[in-house]
Amino acid sequence: MASSLIQSLRSFGYSPATAIADLVDNSISAHASQIDVRFHWNGAASSMTLTDNGDGMLPNELNEAMRPGSANPLDDRAADDLGRFGLGLKTASFSQGRVLTVATRHIGHPEIETRRWDLDHVQRTDRWVVLTDSPHIDQLAPLLPEESGTVVAWHHLDRVVDDRPASDTKARNTFRAMIDDVQVHLEMVFHRFLSDGLRITVNGTTCEPWDPFMESHPATERLQTESLLLTNATGEERRIDIQPFVLPHNSKLDPATHKRAGGAKGWNLQQGFYLYRRRRLIVAGDWFDRGTKPEEHHKLARVRVEFDQDLDATWALDVRKAKARPPANLRDDFVRIARATRNRGEEVYRSRGRRSVGAAPRKGHKVPLWTADTSGAIVRYLINRQHPVVVDLLSRQIDAGLAEQTLQLIETTLPVAHILSQGFRDENRIDEGGDVDELTRSAARRLFCAMVHAGESAENARRTVLEAQPFDSAGDYIQTLTTGSC
Repeated sequence: MASSLIQSLRSFGYSPATAIADLVDNSISAHASQIDVRFHWNGAASSMTLTDNGDGMLPNELNEAMRPGSANPLDDRAADDLGRFGLGLKTASFSQGRVLTVATRHIGHPEIETRRWDLDHVQRTDRWVVLTDSPHIDQLAPLLPEESGTVVAWHHLDRVVDDRPASDTKARNTFRAMIDDVQVHLEMVFHRFLSDGLRITVNGTTCEPWDPFMESHPATERLQTESLLLTNATGEERRIDIQPFVLPHNSKLDPATHKRAGGAKGWNLQQGFYLYRRRRLIVAGDWFDRGTKPEEHHKLARVRVEFDQDLDATWALDVRKAKARPPANLRDDFVRIARATRNRGEEVYRSRGRRSVGAAPRKGHKVPLWTADTSGAIVRYLINRQHPVVVDLLSRQIDAGLAEQTLQLIETTLPVAHILSQGFRDENRIDEGGDVDELTRSAARRLFCAMVHAGESAENARRTVLEAQPFDSAGDYIQTLTTGSC
């Protein structure tokens, strides 16, 4: 009997990161302002402790917290309570190890209270008994703050480590990589709490908030906010707030900012809806539509969705608080909002190659060297015959037919597939011509001089050159050009 129950409790599929996030939920609900997570490497004897400076628990509260299924998901809860099923502490812990110990000190009860679940003991005795002692209390007690707080400890981490010794380099490196994953996950899930002053450390490293929407960046676009109404389980109407964002084009981000903004899964897989329940992130990027897959040209589109905890059932929120799906009667709204956000995101994504064939140069208009022909079934990238450099080339006393053939040869052999494959691996490796080098300056001067020799004034020639890519990046140099430069 005990074996089947143990197997059931350990079957929820937590990763170490999602399991730790569930423990952090409890600490936030206990009004903690500081949370310290520490993984201790010791081969098969490795362990984890999470310490907070929250309210702590009285003996009866601790007993209740250690009882599986200690809360009814339909019960009214405090506004800052991030739990739902009363399972998180136990199922998250049992999914990683076989021994869960909780030691706590309440501000009105200075004695340390300890409770322990040992699944091996349960299996041996076939009795579900919470133990009131711990062989690790001498290590755990000093971690507790003097006034109040709680420490949760995992031992016998059979789902995290195997029987390799502490000296095994590969096992140790895998363990360290898992610690990094935990930190990244906490920075994402609790980024709004971190921004408001909550301090979380993972093995001594302070978690920095990861904002999926780059709200502080001046190039981020906030699209139209919407509020949808939904009826909860008790028949009351509740509001769901939706805010779409379009993130900045890669050209507006330095490499470090671009890499971090991509998130744990990378730019392509972080697009979509972000669900927040009481400011806690539940789902990080999902279009909730089987017919819509993540696409490169939609990667700048992210949408924030916020709902209250009494709408959990309507969102089919799971025990791990890691999956949810929109209510059926709102799916059309989600499809509509997703389509509009993706369309705007695609416009920004393609802003470097917007189609402008035949457009006459005008003041303030940047003339692209490359254009996209989307009139057929296949997109073709063409050299803009209206670009001043190309106009100058084709007007010279050379074989115009040969020059045109050369341009067509360049166009037809452009390695688009290779460029895209490299971009998916590491977009920052793509050179978009951002640096002003000697070749750019030399070409700008030649174009300027050609226009002056053709009868243009120096002022008009400078303006025309400045309006043509890639010379718009060499503005300071072009402003110094005079007829004497020729």
